[in-house]
Amino acid sequence: MNTINSNEIIEKIKNNESFIVKFYATWCGPCKALSEEFKKIDTKVPVYEFDVESDVEFSKNMGVRSVPVLKFFKEGKNTQTKVGLISGNEISLMTEEYIIK
Repeated sequence: MNTINSNEIIEKIKNNESFIVKFYATWCGPCKALSEEFKKIDTKVPVYEFDVESDVEFSKNMGVRSVPVLKFFKEGKNTQTKVGLISGNEISLMTEEYIIK
């Protein structure tokens, strides 16, 4: 999972790319656990991490009010947002439903 900044997210959206962004904070225990869940699966799409404290205004504009948050993007459109810790299996199913199909 690679770290991404707000400008790179905006660029990916403008380029109509498909990807997942995990919004997290360094102090967040569930965020760390979510990273471990990603290690168990192959998402078939790029996955990025965005530290909400690196650009608080951007995080607010993206609708992030708590962490962790997963945002699924298909062809530049946010197709699903999931708040909280979920399993690797759930991530795989959501990726299939909201990006791959």
